[in-house]
Amino acid sequence: MSANAIVFFATSKSGLGHLRRSATIARALRRAAPTRALRLVTNAPPQGLDPEDLSAFDRITVADRAAMPAAAGPAPFTAVLDTMNLPELESPATPRILVLRETPDAQLSRFQPAQHPWSRVLIANPANHWLPRMPEGSTQDVVSVGWIYRMAKAAGPDSRSRPRLLIATGGGGTEQTAADLYDQIGTLLTRLRHLCPLPFDAIQAIGPRARSFGQVPGIDAITDPGGSLNRLFHTADAVISTAGYNSVLELATTTTPTHLIPIPRSIDDQDSRVRLWSPRLAPANCLPLGLTGGDWLAHVLHHRLRRPPVDLGPSGEDRAARAILAVA
Repeated sequence: MSANAIVFFATSKSGLGHLRRSATIARALRRAAPTRALRLVTNAPPQGLDPEDLSAFDRITVADRAAMPAAAGPAPFTAVLDTMNLPELESPATPRILVLRETPDAQLSRFQPAQHPWSRVLIANPANHWLPRMPEGSTQDVVSVGWIYRMAKAAGPDSRSRPRLLIATGGGGTEQTAADLYDQIGTLLTRLRHLCPLPFDAIQAIGPRARSFGQVPGIDAITDPGGSLNRLFHTADAVISTAGYNSVLELATTTTPTHLIPIPRSIDDQDSRVRLWSPRLAPANCLPLGLTGGDWLAHVLHHRLRRPPVDLGPSGEDRAARAILAVA
């Protein structure tokens, strides 16, 4: 008898975080179990994923969140849900695996099953970083798999004459959140042009589904990174970025100085992530300068400073794939 299909469920408004993490795990599953049927159900077209991401799935279905359970395809299957809960999938016949990254304690009740506990909860970070106390009776097992990230094979900045500041605004959340973020970055950009003795190019990386938010005031150009944002991180002289899980980890693997800006998200504490990672993503010789609010980036752009990459350990998608196959 053939093994059950594995169906990933991931939501996406204007960013790619959940989709990218799901695709990274799916690629590891494809390597570990080449004949296993893998399907993806998402509420938005997966624009921006690499061709290798898309080819990991046998079928991709776009459906509104309410229609996702019905769009999963024929049973039986194992459901893998990234930071979401679909009570309609609860059944003793359907193994269900929840993938979580750092989540505020007050939001964990969102993942409380109505009747049947999760078969397994996968935590996408090291156990000594964050291990949630899941509601009692909500899961049979909790497994930490480590950080899940992509390390781009790219060189550092080329020999261009003008420094390049990359602005990665992510999905931006809601329209109002994006507007506030863009104003904040625009103000910082004006200050940096005043403080930096050298002219520099400010490039905003923005995908097609976030284009409706407009663009940051004062930028020189926009670029659609597709699935290659992590490669752009490597080749920039400095980065301003929101503090999403994927962006922070992929920036950590580079030597590119980065100023992080948190945006409000309902189940993602970006303020805590900024406090943890900001000191690691700035060159050590910038920290004593006493410059606040990202003004130290002018010093970085002027002198083209770099920093050491952060050792994140092996990426956790292979461990996640093994943990899923043990249940599926």
